[in-house]
Amino acid sequence: MCRSPSCRLARSCAESPRCRARQPPPCAVFTLFLVVFLDLIGFGMIIPVFPFYAERLGVSPSTVIFFIGLYSAGQLVGAPLWGSLSDRIGRRPVLLFTLLANAASTWMLAYADTGVTLAISRVAAGLAAGNISAAYAYTTDVTTDATRPKALGLLGAAFGMGFILGPALGGLIAGNETDNAGSLARVAHAAAIMSLVALVLTALRLPESLPPDKRRQPHAPRQSPRVFLAQPVLRGLLTTTFVVISAVALMQSALALFSAERLGVGPRALGWIYAFSGVISVAIQAGIIGRLTTRFGARRLAAMGVVLVAIGMGGIPLASNLAVLLVALAVFSVGSALFNPSMSGLVAAAAQPRERGSVLGAYQAASSLGRVIGPVLGSGIASAVGLGAPFILGAAICLGGLLFVARDTRSAQPEPARRH
Repeated sequence: MCRSPSCRLARSCAESPRCRARQPPPCAVFTLFLVVFLDLIGFGMIIPVFPFYAERLGVSPSTVIFFIGLYSAGQLVGAPLWGSLSDRIGRRPVLLFTLLANAASTWMLAYADTGVTLAISRVAAGLAAGNISAAYAYTTDVTTDATRPKALGLLGAAFGMGFILGPALGGLIAGNETDNAGSLARVAHAAAIMSLVALVLTALRLPESLPPDKRRQPHAPRQSPRVFLAQPVLRGLLTTTFVVISAVALMQSALALFSAERLGVGPRALGWIYAFSGVISVAIQAGIIGRLTTRFGARRLAAMGVVLVAIGMGGIPLASNLAVLLVALAVFSVGSALFNPSMSGLVAAAAQPRERGSVLGAYQAASSLGRVIGPVLGSGIASAVGLGAPFILGAAICLGGLLFVARDTRSAQPEPARRH
């Protein structure tokens, strides 16, 4: 045990009642994991039924991809807003309000009877989902540089587990009756309930992570993403995120339609397909991402993830049966599990504590912008060329992100020490 004066002072501070009162308990990260997990189950439940829901309202298959992008458009606006606000008032109030708003918007989806009301519900849900920046900021508040990769991996695992159970549960509730309005509405009601459960858990079990003395002062101007783009390291990280997520969104927005049209699968089978992808992501992010980051460094893992994502996307159009599709999705899922926590860790390491919410909000905004651009490109290309084309284009765009990973992110995190 370290017995230096500085270490003794640090231990005495950590053991004092005043210090303990200002710090969340060690279980805070796990509680946040449960909150994000429950909220993402609700989001994931909508995925396998949404294309059929939209088509029942008269939305054409190619336009469904555009409607999926509306959710990300809401996130694009909400992520910087909630991230910056959480730097001022704390993470907990932002999480509480946005969970309530997410439940309300998903409940609205159950009663959407036109394309307009469907679009409004998706934009509103996206605005509320911008709270992910506050969740990431909360995690960085309660972790150190050494423990942050594992904690961010755990948070990423919450996303993955939400996608495991969410789509499977949504498909199970909906069944295979794609023209049954009641079964589709039941999925939306159940998703809203999941967000309400997450709201109650946050209210009862999640303490504030950002004490008043560490918050940005009210009179301080709100930092826009343009401020961070002026910083070379953050510019490289945000650009890489935008390029890669745009490519990923191309694939994700077209996967349900491709699987339904080419392989003839329904909502229930689509749910299990998404669940398969989620299992792989969870196994990596919850199990080994911390050890991999320690050994290889976040930048190398991010680059490796980009390559695997591109290979997986490029293999999807070659799928003539479900087995080939699952192999391609497995490669894609491994790459995604390496890229996402590595990139968020690099962004967090490049930010100061008082601006961490804003920086992670800009990171989420870059992701959301990619999820807006990707479906728009996918919709146009799928209509003009075919449902297989978005995957090929997505793989090519994704590989372009390697240039930014190699060139602009080197100073975001020190490389791991080499063993002799």
